[in-house]
Amino acid sequence: MVEPRRVHAQADLCRDCQACTLACSLYHEGECSLSLARLVVDKDMARYTFKITVCRQCDEPACIPACPSGAMRRDGRGVVVLVEEDCIQCGACAEACPYQAIFYHEAQDRYLKCDLCDGRAEGPLCVEVCPVGALTLSDPIIKENS
Repeated sequence: MVEPRRVHAQADLCRDCQACTLACSLYHEGECSLSLARLVVDKDMARYTFKITVCRQCDEPACIPACPSGAMRRDGRGVVVLVEEDCIQCGACAEACPYQAIFYHEAQDRYLKCDLCDGRAEGPLCVEVCPVGALTLSDPIIKENS
């Protein structure tokens, strides 16, 4: 069994350029908008520190059993995805996520979650465009069946 790849964030390298969030929203939504990204960069300007929130692709994701409509599930790659046409916008997945990595977009009344840029052969665009290497993509882990 192959575990899905994961985006790893090293917030100490981040410089708040927002290239990752803008690239994410452009890829998924066709427009550059911080509120439409599937990851968030929060900044504490007093300390000049950053926190990058992105789905961790948990081994046992709390969001999947929390979803009453089955919209939250693993795809063929093993990636936890949110299937928008099945989502009833109840927010149970976001509430269940211990990392707050499922985001509500109020103006569109919908939830957004990283899908590792499904359909993009090169992988997540946020990783590719980060100029300082604060975002990296893990290699898949192969687990032997016991």
